[in-house]
This record gives sequence, C-alpha cells and structure tokens, in this order.
Amino acid sequence: MGDSSPSLLPTQRPLTDDELRALLSPLGAVAGSRLLSGGTFSAVQAVRLGDGREVVVKTSVPDSPDASGRSRLLTYEADMLRSEQDILERVRDLLGVPAPRVLLADFSRAIAEVDAVVMDLVPGTPWDTVVESMAPAANEAAYEHVGAILAALHAVEGGVFGYPARGFELGAASWPAFFARLIDTVVDDARTWGVDIEAERLLAAVEKGADALAGVTTPRLIHNDLWHGNVLLEPATGSIRGVVDFERSMFGDPLWDLVGAESMSTSATTPAILRGYEAAGGTLPRDSGAGTVTGFDALADTRTTLYRLWAMSVQFIEIVPRGFHGEWVAGHRATITENRAALFARLGV
Repeated sequence: MGDSSPSLLPTQRPLTDDELRALLSPLGAVAGSRLLSGGTFSAVQAVRLGDGREVVVKTSVPDSPDASGRSRLLTYEADMLRSEQDILERVRDLLGVPAPRVLLADFSRAIAEVDAVVMDLVPGTPWDTVVESMAPAANEAAYEHVGAILAALHAVEGGVFGYPARGFELGAASWPAFFARLIDTVVDDARTWGVDIEAERLLAAVEKGADALAGVTTPRLIHNDLWHGNVLLEPATGSIRGVVDFERSMFGDPLWDLVGAESMSTSATTPAILRGYEAAGGTLPRDSGAGTVTGFDALADTRTTLYRLWAMSVQFIEIVPRGFHGEWVAGHRATITENRAALFARLGV
C-alpha cells in the first residue's frame, strides 16, 4: 500500500500502513498512500481514502537524538507541528490565504512516537518544479499572487513577538529583544553542531542594527517560508491554488516574509511580489532616494539584511543535523558563504 521511494532524512518519520489506518479511522478507510517528495524537514504523506478523497498526513520530527545525544531540531524548531495546526486554524477563514484545512490531529503519541496532523490535500503543482518551464507572464502572476497572500497574512496582529510554540517560549515583548534571543539560539545551535557561522560578526551585526530593529512595534503574522516549493499553482496561468508549510510561522516584522520568499538572495525582492503586496493593501517602506539595495529606507534595508543573515545562518547549520548529502551540498554551502560575506560587508562588520 505505502510507497517509500523518496529517500528519507533523519528528521523524517512517515507512518506505517497500520498507523495510518489507526490515525485516519475517524475519516474512513485507507485505500492507498504515498510519500511526498520535496520536503527537507518533516515527513509528509498523501493518503487516498476509501471514498476517493485524498488527505495529507504530516508528522513531527522524532525526538530520538543522534549518536552524540543531540536533538536534530534547532532551538527555534521546537513543537513546530502543533504550532502549524494552531496557525492553520487561525487562518482557516482568512480571505485571500488558500491554506489547507486541518481535519484531524493527534498529539497523544498513542499510535506512533511522533505527532501527526491531517489536512486536506491542496491541489496544484509545486512552483519550484515548473518555474523554469512556465511562461514569463505566468511567473509574474504567481509572484504578484504571493505578494497578495503575504499582505493578507500581515493584516493579522498578535500580542507577542516570536514563535507561538509552547506559549511563546521563544518570544519577547519587543522585536529587538526577540531578535537578540533568536540570534543567541542560532549561535548556540552552531556550536552544538560544530558549524562556523562567524558568530562574532553575526552578533556585531545585530548590535549595529539595534535602532533599525526598534522600528518594529506591532507583531504581525508572517509565514516565514513562502518560497516556490511551498506554493502550489496552475502552471499555465500562475494562479496559486494553495500555500503550505506554516510550521515556521511567527509574529514579527512583515519584511521578514520578503526574505522567507527568497531566502538565498542578497538582492532586492522580485518587483512583482511588491506590486502584488501593495495592490492587496500592504504598505512598504519604499524610499527611492535612500540608495539602498532593497529600495527601502535605510532602517528597513538594515533589518532586511539582518533577516537574511539569520536565514543563511540557519540554512548553513541545518545541513548537518538533517543529514543532507549529495553533490549539491558543496555548492549550497559555497553559495551561503558567499552571500553571507556580501551581507556582512553591507553592514560593515
């Protein structure tokens, strides 16, 4: 019944056929399942029910440590699946955000040693698999739609900055305080996994950007990871059918989402994203006279650079605990190293 052909990472623990039957019994009989490829964190399975419906089952990362006793989760990744369920419930009726609906959740660990959330299967093709073959106009339309979705999410305000897991265990009352805590966890994670992220320069960058961070005073819901792989669309038109993977969502600066959408970039955000964002009612700190890379005012440009440094530090560390392998890894590391050097230089640290 099950298909486990995609190779698994140490962080991925799909459910067996028997476990799927037990989990999904409230929804109906299980007729078949397949492991979805493309993810680099949790295991995600598509399951066909006896009545013809298809659902998605997503499991948490196993608690079991590696051979050295280290958790394969980075600090900010704690209890992400429960957070994703909570965020999906919050955006369930949010106009303009085509997110999956949660159908069932099990955090009891009675069926398996991992948590599980069941969602409806969002139709569409992952954008990253077709972007190179799509017509330019279709890609432009998709970028604009991403911008509109982000604007809708950012209309949701929170009461605390940070990640909602475990009652905002990794959170703070102010944005500078939260960001400082977040960077400290990244430095600790890098030390745990023996990865050099140039921690002294990173901490110096945060100190230098303190005034810029202080300009953020309202926590807003951000997806945090709306890159092409988390966008499902119609390739012919670029119309987005759904957006997925809300597990990294948090409350913070809306500019963070522009980084999450293009996390390996050091350049300005794709203009079509910004057009879609503003057309949907979002506001941006544009300043054509500031001479910044982003086209934003100097403080917003500094914040965006800091967020890119965080993202690239995380992507550099996670190679090790997730057990990434293959010829692509060396190039991935080299690109991050080069990009990080450019960002440090931009901040003068």
